Amino acid sequence: MISPPPLKKQIFMTFFRGKILRVCLLALLFVCLICALCACNKSSPRPAFSRPIYDINMTYDAKAHTIDAKQETLIPLPEKMTEDYVLFNLYANAVAGVGDAISVSEVKINRKSVDFEICGKNNCFLKAPLLGADTLYDICFEYSVNVPEEKLRLGVSDGVALLSFFYPSAARYDGGWRENEYLEIGDPFMSDCADFYVTLKTSPSLVAAASGEVSPMDDEDGVYEICAEGVRDFALAIGDFEVAKKDIQVGGRDVAIKYFYSQDEASDATLSRAANAVEMFSQAFGDYPYPAFSLVQADIDGGGGMEYGAFATVSPSERENYLDAVAHEVAHQWWYGAVGSDQINSAWLDEGLSEFCTYYLDFLVGDRKKYGDAIKDISRSYSAFAQDLRPAGFSEKMERPLSSFLTTGEYVAVVYKQGALLFDMIRGLVGDKKFVAAMRVYFEDNKFGFADKNSLISAFKTQGYDISPILAARL
Repeated sequence: MISPPPLKKQIFMTFFRGKILRVCLLALLFVCLICALCACNKSSPRPAFSRPIYDINMTYDAKAHTIDAKQETLIPLPEKMTEDYVLFNLYANAVAGVGDAISVSEVKINRKSVDFEICGKNNCFLKAPLLGADTLYDICFEYSVNVPEEKLRLGVSDGVALLSFFYPSAARYDGGWRENEYLEIGDPFMSDCADFYVTLKTSPSLVAAASGEVSPMDDEDGVYEICAEGVRDFALAIGDFEVAKKDIQVGGRDVAIKYFYSQDEASDATLSRAANAVEMFSQAFGDYPYPAFSLVQADIDGGGGMEYGAFATVSPSERENYLDAVAHEVAHQWWYGAVGSDQINSAWLDEGLSEFCTYYLDFLVGDRKKYGDAIKDISRSYSAFAQDLRPAGFSEKMERPLSSFLTTGEYVAVVYKQGALLFDMIRGLVGDKKFVAAMRVYFEDNKFGFADKNSLISAFKTQGYDISPILAARL
């Protein structure tokens, strides 16, 4: 899979603002140069411009709770498509549950204004006609967003604005457009890795945390430039935060770990947990692939936290399991973040694995008893839950769409808890050394791309184990 191009950030800092086509021509010129240099080596991978780029210029009004934005998105498409339109997700409408949270005033494709259609349940899709037969499209949006005062993925509560899924995001194209409608259970999102370059203007009295690297503008208070490359989605939080920071070394490079919080008497422990998780998961599975990770204290109804690209939230209301939530969200930077999967139909592959890693972190730092006790507790609670709900139609099948789960409780039990038990079983059968080796292969082979159960099977076969019968019995 293609890793972030090493010169892309440098190109952006010099040329990007308002000149996305110029940047891309430069990037493509760089790619062509590399191709020419590598032409004599047939075994060398051929570089390609293969993922979206987002340039977003946004203003967040902290008093009115509104976003005004201009967005330019460059998306590569296959040479042969049966569809004559492009599809974007308007998750803001679905997350807010009102159908009109985001108001799109204009869409341009290759600099020409086009008619567009907003459709789907809760108006969660935007369709616009493709002009010509290009494989690289420049699509511009102007839009505004009303951010609800609720504890949502897009919402304001307790003085913190959590701004995720606020922008039109390119739907995944995989032989056709994936029309993934929003569901209340789970994380109904599936996005390609992309590069985000964002200019944010907000109140100078507030602090901004975001995916990637955040740089305040020297000449204007309340204005930030943000660069997040190779992430599946972009999110930010704005509030009156305290900030704790720790720099760590991963693979010989610096990684900035930041914790943004309003009230946390144990902030040092929270920051240390996040930093330790990044370090230990890097050693076990492969280096953390981003230059920074931001953890934000923000409440979301019904959840202990939420993962985004190089960014995550943890809910202060979940204080009892706070550090476990931190470990879980950090693990998602490997499983969902770098290694993508179908969260709609195979949620166990990222949530179950991240839940396993929540407790496996204790194993990695040497506390095997704590890890073993956690697995026993999960097993007992899962068995009791399954037995109580089986008369009501409870199903232990893991590989199934989010829409098939009866309740959030069933989803958590089957996907998180049974998923964690599945990975513990595999670890116990193959041994810890080969388990880690296989997971490193899984990570490297699928980094910045997508994996499925066959990808996992292939990774373990490199260590001499066929786990397909185990998966078949539980999926």
